[in-house]
Amino acid sequence: MRYKRWILVLVILVLVHSAPVLARPAQALGRISAPASGDALQGMVAIVGSTDVEGLRQWELSFSYAQDTTNTWFLIERDDTVIRDQTLAEWDTRSITDGAYNLRLTIYLESGERSDLIVENLRIRNYTPIETSTPHPSPTVLVTATNTPVPVTSTPLPTNSIEISSSDFSNSLGRGVIVAIVLFLIIGLYTSFRKTLR
Repeated sequence: MRYKRWILVLVILVLVHSAPVLARPAQALGRISAPASGDALQGMVAIVGSTDVEGLRQWELSFSYAQDTTNTWFLIERDDTVIRDQTLAEWDTRSITDGAYNLRLTIYLESGERSDLIVENLRIRNYTPIETSTPHPSPTVLVTATNTPVPVTSTPLPTNSIEISSSDFSNSLGRGVIVAIVLFLIIGLYTSFRKTLR
C-alpha cells in the first residue's frame, strides 16, 4: 500500500514539473500610461508606456477612427526594443482631422502570439475648441462636441519706415529730368565741338 502512495506522489510530481509553463499574457506587461481614455489632445503628443514583455519580437503603435467599423488602423511607430515607462512615440495629431480616435499598442511575441491594448475615445482638438468638462469614456454614451467657429481677426500691417511720399517722388522725377537734359546738352556740345576741330 505504501509503495502505491509513493508511486502516486512521484507521478504527480513528474506531471507538475513536465507541464508547460504558462507564459504571462503580453497585455499584462505591455501598457500605455499616457494618454488616457477621454483625454483631449493637441499638436505633438508623447505616447508613454511599456513594452516590457518576455519573448518580445516586435511592437506597433497605431490609431483608428473611434467610429470606424472597418477595423482600419494607421501606423504611428514600429520597433523591437524593450521600453519601460518611457516615450514610445511622438504622435503628430495636426495631420489628422479633429474627432474621436482609438490608440492601439500591439505586442508580437516570438511564439507567434500577439496582444492588443487599446485606449479608446481620445479627443483630437487641434482646430476646434476643447470642451470645458472632460467626458469620461463609457461604451454606451456618445460624446458630441459643438463646433463653434473661431472668429477671423485681421492684424494691421506695421508702418513702413522707408515710405516715399508723392512730393518726394515728384522732386526725384524733376531732378532726373533736369539731369537727363543737362547730359544731352553736354553730349551735343561735345559732338559739335569735335566736328569743328576736324
